[in-house]
Amino acid sequence: MKRFLSHFTFLFVGSSLLPSCTDPVVPEFEFRPGLVFVEGFVATDPGVSFVTLNESALEFGFYAVNTITGADVSFENLGTGEIVPLTEKEDIYLPPSEFEVEPGESWKLLVNIPDGRSFESSPELVLHPVEIKNLEVEYDPELEFRELFGGIFVPGHEAFVSFDDPVEEENFYYWTYRTYENLDFCAKCDETIYRDGECVSAGAAISGWPFFFYPCETECWRIRFPESISIFDDRFSDGKSISKLSVGNILLYTDENMVLEVQQLSITPAAHQYYKVLKDIVDNSSGLNAPPPAALVGNLFNPNDSEDFIFGRFTAAGTSTASVFIDRSKILESPIEEDFRQPLFEPAFMSPFPPPVTISIPCVEGRYRTTIKPPGWID
Repeated sequence: MKRFLSHFTFLFVGSSLLPSCTDPVVPEFEFRPGLVFVEGFVATDPGVSFVTLNESALEFGFYAVNTITGADVSFENLGTGEIVPLTEKEDIYLPPSEFEVEPGESWKLLVNIPDGRSFESSPELVLHPVEIKNLEVEYDPELEFRELFGGIFVPGHEAFVSFDDPVEEENFYYWTYRTYENLDFCAKCDETIYRDGECVSAGAAISGWPFFFYPCETECWRIRFPESISIFDDRFSDGKSISKLSVGNILLYTDENMVLEVQQLSITPAAHQYYKVLKDIVDNSSGLNAPPPAALVGNLFNPNDSEDFIFGRFTAAGTSTASVFIDRSKILESPIEEDFRQPLFEPAFMSPFPPPVTISIPCVEGRYRTTIKPPGWID
């Protein structure tokens, strides 16, 4: 996967560089090819742990951040010595689907990339989760301002959580979420046709056919992730009941019904400080894909080369999960991704295009799609 950037438009994740450091550092640096960016989590709920690996590049005169493929990635339990290998899927590395960690354990991240370099993280302690008591959403037809069509307010749902903060403990929280939207079409090919898992040119045969929609062969859900960072600490609310704390905006990309699944992560003070600095950068730069003023360096290092800077953070977290079904059938506002064109399908008979005739395609299981009905889905 490649992301082309002008003026260093990329996401930096990370905290302190050396294992002895506890606070994130924002150094002066010059963007250049070969910089490695890492984000990793282990969590007490299955399906939440992951690692992403990216590397900066200069391509066709533009700066880019490309996914590092073919890496050897694993988690290590420092108490038992257990090594858990991760599998590469799309632009992410995932442990086995049932993988989960336990509070009180210490874990670290181990990475070997194809160019021969090795990275690891400092140990991370898994904290006890704090349960979500309630998750609710509220719809707002003007939820968030976006630079679309010259600048408009776009509709969506704001998510709120309620929970009881433990008494006489320092607690630090990080929220992430996944949304599941039912997909009718698994691909749309503009001036191309779908063959062998992708949209490809059909040469002169495509003339006069501007696009094709390809229905999913089975039920399929699209998965989306947050576009911002949500954190909280209990410095002024220790031991209190927290009610309706806003933890994210879910924009109306489509008007399909949706399941929202929120994870509340209990993280260490060092992890919270890192994400606080990153949140300040993101909020002051208009989003996760905006250019930060400098790179944030984290708890990852190259044990063989102290001069090799790795940007990123590996975090362990106690995790509580809650979900809610959102019926969007009565929403009147137009979705952001609305396609005003009527669906056009590849002819099932007497097709002028190269075989095989394709009238529907599989829902390929991955990070951004699933055939598994999400918990709480209502037909």
